[in-house]
Amino acid sequence: MTRSTAISRCACGDVELEVTGSPILGAACHCDDCQAGSEQIERLDEAPPILDEAGGTAYLLYRKDRVRCPKGDEYLRDVKLKSTSPTSRIVASCCNTFMYLDFQRGHWLSMNRAQFVEHDWPVQVRIQTRFKPEGSTIPDDAPSYSAYPFKLIGKLVVARIAMLFHR
Repeated sequence: MTRSTAISRCACGDVELEVTGSPILGAACHCDDCQAGSEQIERLDEAPPILDEAGGTAYLLYRKDRVRCPKGDEYLRDVKLKSTSPTSRIVASCCNTFMYLDFQRGHWLSMNRAQFVEHDWPVQVRIQTRFKPEGSTIPDDAPSYSAYPFKLIGKLVVARIAMLFHR
């Protein structure tokens, strides 16, 4: 499935992100930080839900050089679990919609899959499932891994190499 551009939009429509090309990977992360960060944002006034029933946050991973904000950049603000955290969760403050996670030392953005206008990119892996909430069941829609699988690491390495050659 190839698409030249896709749009991610906040709940009220005041913020739009445009991505070019295909995502690196579609992943749902169940780690304790993603759960805590998603819960923190979900507590904001009128924030749309983020977590699935098994404590996962569904992302589409895109290279940073493939994402731009043509509309509503002034509404984007970062939310951190701790001031020293290497990750920022970027929220559209106009409606408290979670837009993406930025691991600042990385070359990719983990974009909130639910905010894409077209939702046809599947969850390809579920990661960090050892952190799922007690009593929840991991969906069987994709392979599940208790940690970070080689498939994810490999795709991130390939994306980084492609960035070096501007492809």
